[in-house]
Amino acid sequence: MARMKSATYQEVLDLLLACGAVKTWSLIVTILGDLAAEKGARVSGPVITQLTEPMGMKPEALRVAIHRLKRDGWIVAERDGRQSLYGLTDHGRVLTLDAAARIYGADVPAPETWHVVIAQSSEALQALDFPDLLQIGTKAGLLPGGASNLPDSVLAWEARPGRVPGWVKAVLVPEELSASYAVLSRALDVALGMEPPAETLPRAVLRLLALHQWRRLVLRHSAAVDVLMGRDWAGAACRERVAALLQRLERPDVRHLAVLVQGGGQSAT
Repeated sequence: MARMKSATYQEVLDLLLACGAVKTWSLIVTILGDLAAEKGARVSGPVITQLTEPMGMKPEALRVAIHRLKRDGWIVAERDGRQSLYGLTDHGRVLTLDAAARIYGADVPAPETWHVVIAQSSEALQALDFPDLLQIGTKAGLLPGGASNLPDSVLAWEARPGRVPGWVKAVLVPEELSASYAVLSRALDVALGMEPPAETLPRAVLRLLALHQWRRLVLRHSAAVDVLMGRDWAGAACRERVAALLQRLERPDVRHLAVLVQGGGQSAT
């Protein structure tokens, strides 16, 4: 039986781009979070340009996005001769590291406790300042972790996780989100079936775009959703493929990328 021809770099790039709209400012956060998460690490403007240009990012959009990220306290900019260097602020680094386990981890650790939470009204439930609270009904929700800070007007009983019925799963993961995970998984399957580019920059582009499309989806819901949904859902299948691709397309050294861009060449490693 004839072996199927693997996809080209451009075909995989197009498939990943088709998985969802890429916001320039968010893509820059992905790039800095992957390449320069350590304190003091920097990525030059020319490197960011070379990494984002194949994804369709225009210089004007990069300038606007960088200005926004600086204004919002996400990134810091420094001059190095004629070029700018960009890195995460302490605030940006904290947020990036807080999300790292969910983005790069092979699994999501389960909380030690759960609570069933019932409020007097839908408004009272939504007013609770608990970002991880999962609303599963008009007045009811599931809260991972402790409930000691809940107001006395809220009923909170500790619960032991068991079977999660289909209607709860449908509330936790809307059909549109599940479909988006499935689309990304199919693109990742194609990426995993191709021969990785020999050059460093194209490999980095594929890694960062796949990582960004995954990050864009996984941060749309809390980690508690991953735990309750288990392994038999589109998000878990996508996580496995992302981990496999990131292992194949290893994180490049940002200093090596800077040398390549400055020299205008490529390097096979």
